Amino acid sequence: MVGVAAADHWAVIMAGSNTYGNYRHQADACHAYQIAKKNGVPESNIILLAYDDIANSSRNPFPGKIFNKPNGEDVYAGCKINYKGKDVTKDNFLKVLKGDTSAPGPVLKSTKNDRVFVYFADHGGVGILGVPTGAAGGYIHAQDVNNALNTLHSKGGFKELLFYIEACESGSIFQNLLKTPNVFAVTAANAHQPSYGFYCPPMDKVQGKSVASCLGDEFSIRWLEDADVANFKSETVNQQVSKVTSEVKKSHVSKFGDSSRIGSEVIGDFEGAEVSKTMNVSLTKSADFSHSAVNSRDVEVHLAYYELHQAETIEERRAAEKALAAVLSKRASVDSKFTKIATVATDGDKEKAQAMIDGSVDSLNVDCHAQSLEIAANHCGAFDDYSMRHSRLFANLCESVSVAQINAAVKQVCGGEVVV
Repeated sequence: MVGVAAADHWAVIMAGSNTYGNYRHQADACHAYQIAKKNGVPESNIILLAYDDIANSSRNPFPGKIFNKPNGEDVYAGCKINYKGKDVTKDNFLKVLKGDTSAPGPVLKSTKNDRVFVYFADHGGVGILGVPTGAAGGYIHAQDVNNALNTLHSKGGFKELLFYIEACESGSIFQNLLKTPNVFAVTAANAHQPSYGFYCPPMDKVQGKSVASCLGDEFSIRWLEDADVANFKSETVNQQVSKVTSEVKKSHVSKFGDSSRIGSEVIGDFEGAEVSKTMNVSLTKSADFSHSAVNSRDVEVHLAYYELHQAETIEERRAAEKALAAVLSKRASVDSKFTKIATVATDGDKEKAQAMIDGSVDSLNVDCHAQSLEIAANHCGAFDDYSMRHSRLFANLCESVSVAQINAAVKQVCGGEVVV
């Protein structure tokens, strides 16, 4: 199978988080950038959104460097970030995807003859993907993602598009929602499951030093490390997805859209444009890192506990205990708040409320869900890495009560004032 010219390949890559505890998302994103660049996608055609607070963090034992695997290569060197800091927002990601030139940086300028690869790594929840803490927009709704794909397609923005997502419950972004022709989407998890951080402490060592954060994510490192060694002219997308699906043990990799036609294309048609001349990757069988996987929502707790585990002095131990207690207290407060909302919305039926909190979501009432999340964010505060798990509450409530009832419950629990 012959690929098209290099200029006809485009890649959009986004790490949707910030803070050192989320090191892994920017590591995944820069690794993806290196693969596209190494395999012939012009840098002018790779658009990367990443907060860029990891490489030069005071917590980084390797200043100016980021690693995506134990004793791996620095993936930050030459990783050209187009949107940093406050520019990593919902609106800018969607503008990039739609080819909307009102964005403050480069956007897709692909045509109906071009192939586009999109890769997104961050936290998520039912029907939503995260953006950095404090970023405008708060989160990206599934409706926004699918509308952006429709917009790009309607203006002749691609021949075929491959979309990989690393996030909790990422299957919910496309399940029963992906209608855009010529798109194949692959997600780290189905609509009900978390995704998993990988190479987490204590298996986070580089040159004998602990990075003190997870270096990657399970789904991501499986496709990235496959791409490091694959033949881009012979391995198909379906072959890569099949390998990744068998290697990801903690969640169910899910597929949506055009897997037959796009799946039979070679990965060089999306993740690259030509086979690179040199690959500086060790082909030796790596050690078993399966025990390094941690539920993405619990990485924050894992890192805090590991700091306590590593503490050597009484002073260090007290500081670590205080930090761990703060994390657990904050999470308990979040859970309590949303449990109260569920209880009020279900007229005090605690059993039904718990089912709303924990029950799986089979379909998404998109309009109700989007409105409810906006109401919750306005009155209870922005969703964060952990509270995004409660997006499922609103998806479930939308199946049994009205938006007005949800609105009343939110205001009763969080207050009537809009949080600025």
